[in-house]
Amino acid sequence: MKTTLLTPALAAILGLALASAPLPTYAQTNTTTTSTAPAPAPAPATATSKKTIGTLTAVDTAGNTISVENKTDGTRTFAIASTAKITVNLTKPATLADFAVGDKVYVRYTTDASGTLTATRLNKKTPKPAPVSASMASPATPAVPATTTTSTPPAQ
Repeated sequence: MKTTLLTPALAAILGLALASAPLPTYAQTNTTTTSTAPAPAPAPATATSKKTIGTLTAVDTAGNTISVENKTDGTRTFAIASTAKITVNLTKPATLADFAVGDKVYVRYTTDASGTLTATRLNKKTPKPAPVSASMASPATPAVPATTTTSTPPAQ
């Protein structure tokens, strides 16, 4: 019975000794640094490129602008970027002077914070010539010798 009482008593004494033992203390340091410099401005949102297809209603080569009309958006005016890629049929380099009112065009553009539409890509597709149908074509007529018939009156 002595051993049963001795073990818990020894454990209690040891626990009190550890609890009352001095522990090293450390000063708390502030790791947060503050800067007097202003926070950097957020990066401006990059303009998202959009596209539209329609008919040219105005071309201003001096002002470097065009107006395009389509059923979805109505008529909108686009400034042509100095770096805009301008083509005819996607492959032939062109200038704004190559475009005319009534042309069917594809425009890739961006919109800035003020709402200005700027064309970065402009292409017009020239219609393919209509095929000539067989009924409209005039085939070469072969030369057919004219036949003349002469009849002799019957003898009386």
